[in-house]
Amino acid sequence: MSDGLSRRDVLRGALAGGALSVGVALAGCGGGQARMIRRADDTGELAANAFVTILPTGVVALALHKAEIGQGVSTAYATLVAEELEVEPGDVDFHFADTVPAFRTTTVPGVPLFSIQATGGSTSTAEGYLLLRRAAAAAREMLIGAAAASWSVAPRACVARAGRVHHDESGRSLGYGELTRQAARQPVPDAPALKARRDFRVIGKHGARVDGRDKVTGAAIYGIDVTVPDMVNACPIHGPTFGARPRAIRDGEARKSPGVIDIVSMPWGVAVVAKKYWQARRAALLVEVDWDDGKTRGLDTDELMAAARSHRGQGAALRDDGDAADAIADHGAALDAIYEVPYLAHAPLEPQNCVASVRGKHVEIWAPCQSPIALQEVVGEALDVAAASVLVHTTYVGGGFGRRLLGDYAVQAAMVSRAVGRPVKLIWSRESDMTQGFYRPAAVTFARGAVDRRGRAVGLSYHSISQPITIDSAETLRGGQPSWLPAFLRSNTARNMMALTASNTAIDMFASEGAWDTPYRIGNLRVAYTPMKTGMPVASWRSVGHSINGFVMESAIDELAHAADADPYQFRRDHLAAGSRELRVLDAVAKRAGWGSVPPAGHAWGIARHTAFGTEAAEIAEVTIVDGRIRVTRVWCAVECGVVVNPDLVRAQVEGGILFGLSAALDQQITMKDGVVQETNYDRFPSLRMHECPQIDVTIVDSDADPTGIGEPGLPPIAPAVANALYVLTGKRLRRLPLQPTLDAGGDA
Repeated sequence: MSDGLSRRDVLRGALAGGALSVGVALAGCGGGQARMIRRADDTGELAANAFVTILPTGVVALALHKAEIGQGVSTAYATLVAEELEVEPGDVDFHFADTVPAFRTTTVPGVPLFSIQATGGSTSTAEGYLLLRRAAAAAREMLIGAAAASWSVAPRACVARAGRVHHDESGRSLGYGELTRQAARQPVPDAPALKARRDFRVIGKHGARVDGRDKVTGAAIYGIDVTVPDMVNACPIHGPTFGARPRAIRDGEARKSPGVIDIVSMPWGVAVVAKKYWQARRAALLVEVDWDDGKTRGLDTDELMAAARSHRGQGAALRDDGDAADAIADHGAALDAIYEVPYLAHAPLEPQNCVASVRGKHVEIWAPCQSPIALQEVVGEALDVAAASVLVHTTYVGGGFGRRLLGDYAVQAAMVSRAVGRPVKLIWSRESDMTQGFYRPAAVTFARGAVDRRGRAVGLSYHSISQPITIDSAETLRGGQPSWLPAFLRSNTARNMMALTASNTAIDMFASEGAWDTPYRIGNLRVAYTPMKTGMPVASWRSVGHSINGFVMESAIDELAHAADADPYQFRRDHLAAGSRELRVLDAVAKRAGWGSVPPAGHAWGIARHTAFGTEAAEIAEVTIVDGRIRVTRVWCAVECGVVVNPDLVRAQVEGGILFGLSAALDQQITMKDGVVQETNYDRFPSLRMHECPQIDVTIVDSDADPTGIGEPGLPPIAPAVANALYVLTGKRLRRLPLQPTLDAGGDA
């Protein structure tokens, strides 16, 4: 299809089918025109890319080009469409759309005029807020125009309401489905009028989830639920170290096991194929494999962190205001500390899985994924077929957190399908999911700072060491970057860069986010970064670099506050711009919690704030210690995330981010001995249990700005808020995650 196809051309094409299809002009698509794929079927309905479709039955169909990972994007997008079309969100019939170029609406930070199709970075609501409202508003105006023409009245005398167009003066009305043919002949409005915020009927008010019933009744189809004709099941066997390849296989006994169809050796491991998954799983226990060393043999995380702590380099500066070294020397270091965070697994409840059907050069994939184009690229390259020949169907996703932006599991399913000549459902075991995944990088950060006699921070030096996610994750996955990355990011020069500078920040845009762009007003501030190479696979993890830098920066600011003998809340206020949103949110959480009052006996409060994905979040944690274990009893959180599409979704995402971050802050870490991950299941990588979860109070600060992210911003402040409270409670400053109150190194740990 030509990129020059206009929206009017598409609507004319829809006319014969009797469906009104309204396109959306997408950023990055060029020309300001909607680019669509039309697919007519026997009913005359139109399946289209990135638009709202109204069927002759009156059904409003929404093509959802984002993954529903539990964050509620289906509800948010349905609400946006429903608002402008004057229907109920539950009446919008959404479906997961297949992969086509027009769905590449997610922009890549630091890379102008480039976008991809992905669900991550807390971008979905921000992307869809105007895009989908304009599409729905255009449809509304065309429906009104069609009705007005049929009645020979002025369009301004008509109104859309409850799925019908009404002419109140005469009492006449027509349903949307009755108007689709005539509406398709109407001029396409280039700038349809959007409803004013004061007139919102469902945005900011609607609460029920449109996917709730299907999930409660079990009707929702996740990747692990997919079944296709002639399908067999596969259980992969992975080596003890990442990237280990099988050298010898002894599978005689396994082949005799009931249901076993084949056992195939792959570059990444061994796959046991059987009629049913548990037959394959049982047979896999009988397979003996000799493995090579893999990519991480010899890696020990204790030794790695010790080496990072001993590093004495200065790193490449991402921000260098004034002269931090001189300011600290002149006033004396009030802060000279090393902070550490470990590797972390994503550990979604639904393990990695994929259904693949390979027939010659045509590949069809059903997968719970966050970026179908990433799956197209990696599967296409692995099988030596064109990416366009890989059709990816996105399903419901049982947890992603960044892990499903990668496509290694889809590559494995496709390779097994090609080997056995049948569709294959491949499901990783929990142990494979924990030990063969991609991880949040471990990091060591050196922080030095000084305060003056007035209690002001006059200098801060911040130097972090970690693995660069942008380059390392792509190289680990397939030896290079996917072709959908811009050319300069795929160059050897970019891959071999060992430090960041102002001119190549995009090479690792995540490493120091939340540090170099801190809103704290410190006259002399240096933020630097040094990358390290380990062979350990790393990737985006919920809130990405903010999960690291939020902990470090807010702990360091808290230490400077205590060094200045200042109230931690007031110290932060004094270093934020007057009238800023950071200050508004900080004040909101302090007011809600009653900062300054006395916590219950044996408890203490800690405060932290952080900006991530365009959203400001501030949190206060109430902490105690019971039988040597840290217990967080209450958390107050305030967020400002622009116009709120669905308040319940915002609160749920903030609560989820806090609990996700709290699990990591208190218990979780991935460690390696001789290259082997030691945490193989939830017993050694636990999430908070229900009885351990704190009472969470979420305040949404009102804003007229367009929506910003909400899936991740609740996470970064929780670890420092807890650590800061523990310092008040115990007098010990814990600088290493997960927080362990028994660690003691001169009062600090």
